[in-house]
Amino acid sequence: MPPAYGGAQCCNPDRYFAQRQGPGYARRVDVRASAGAPQVGAVIRRLRSQRGISVRALAEASGISASFLGAVERGDSDIALGRLALIAQALDHDVASLLGYSLRQSAPRFVEPARKGARGEGVEFSAFRIPGSHLELLVASFAPHSGFDDSITHAGIDVAYVAQGELVLIVDGVEYVLQEGQCVAWPSSHPHTMRNASDAPAIVVGFATEIVH
Repeated sequence: MPPAYGGAQCCNPDRYFAQRQGPGYARRVDVRASAGAPQVGAVIRRLRSQRGISVRALAEASGISASFLGAVERGDSDIALGRLALIAQALDHDVASLLGYSLRQSAPRFVEPARKGARGEGVEFSAFRIPGSHLELLVASFAPHSGFDDSITHAGIDVAYVAQGELVLIVDGVEYVLQEGQCVAWPSSHPHTMRNASDAPAIVVGFATEIVH
């Protein structure tokens, strides 16, 4: 029987069991819910479903069996941290979030633009993919009398905040004038574009709830 956790011989229970079970021991995560924390399996299932990934596809991407992944999602099996890290990588997520910890408790992550360049004459555009989510941060600067050179549709919702100047949002062919400091949201499934009809430069900051660029 192992000594009490508070004893001098077992101040670290994981170290004790590793010594007892040999070098092949791997610390395992209990998939059952603990106080204040979600079930690991339930979090994996939710993220997988949000991304439209099947159990088999995620299992193959993570290098584990589909039956084992299904058992983890149902809460019928625990999972080693190493395997959990593989699942997190396949989901483009972080292990801490799978365990119920917020990214806000870890060090900030600097995000490079996934796309950067011109999107029409006089328009400089950057798209930043937010790690561990389907959110995409969008920043665009418009020279006077410039605009996007395309009208697009995609899944999700778009939100835009005019940080400087005045812009015209066109959704389904209808024009909406946006003043500096205004915020607007619209369903991204409708054709939309944006232009600057004024004599002054303008800047818009926004995000899309689904990765577009």
